[in-house]
Amino acid sequence: MRDVYDFAKFFIKSGADTMPNTYDGNMKLQKLLVLADLASIAEYGEPLFDDHVLAFKNGCVVEKVRLRYKNDYIAFENDSKLFQPDFSEKEYAVLNLIIEIFGNASAKELSDINHAFKFWKLGYDKGTSSTGYHNKEMSVVDMMSQQDDIRKMQEIISAYRETAQDVTASEVINGVTFYFDGFVLTDDIINQLESFSLLAEDDTYSVYLDDGKLVIY
Repeated sequence: MRDVYDFAKFFIKSGADTMPNTYDGNMKLQKLLVLADLASIAEYGEPLFDDHVLAFKNGCVVEKVRLRYKNDYIAFENDSKLFQPDFSEKEYAVLNLIIEIFGNASAKELSDINHAFKFWKLGYDKGTSSTGYHNKEMSVVDMMSQQDDIRKMQEIISAYRETAQDVTASEVINGVTFYFDGFVLTDDIINQLESFSLLAEDDTYSVYLDDGKLVIY
C-alpha cells in the first residue's frame, strides 16, 4: 500500500490545495485525504493508505502530512509539482472522485462534513480526557468498523453519480441557449435551432424529440 504522502502530493499538484501554505489549506488537505480513505473503503472494501488517521477538534488528520505542510510547505509544494503519479486504476478513480465531489468545498465545509461521521466522534472522545487534554496517540480512528459511515459515503457517491448523469447538455446559437438531453444534435437539428434563434423572443429554451420531430419550448 502506498505512502499517504503520494496522495497528498497528488492533491496539491492537481490544484485541490486552493489556499496554499495556510491553516485552512492544511485543514482542507487533511479532510480530502480522510474522505479519500473512506471512499476507498466504500468503493473497494479497503483503505487507501496504512497511515493512522487521528481525530482532532476540527476533524481528522494524517499527522505526518499535517506537520510537513505546516513546517515545510515550500519543499512539500516543490515535491508535489515534480511528483509523477503512477497510481492504480482504483486509486485514480478514488482520488478523482474526491476532487469532483469535494474539491470546491472550503476547509470549514469539509470539517463540518467530517464531524458528521461517527468515526471522528469516537476517536476524538477516546483521545480526550475528562480534563479536556487531547492525547493524539489515543485518538486513532477506525473507519473499517463503522458500517453506518461507510454506507453514508456510498450514498454520497451514489447521489453524485446520479446527479452527474442527469446534467442537461446545452448549445448556444446566436446568443440563445438551447437545453437538451438524451439525444445528439445533428446538423439538421442545429439548422432548425439556428432558424428558430433568429426569431426567438427569449434567450433560453428547452428542446426534445417527439416521434422524431423537434419540439422547442
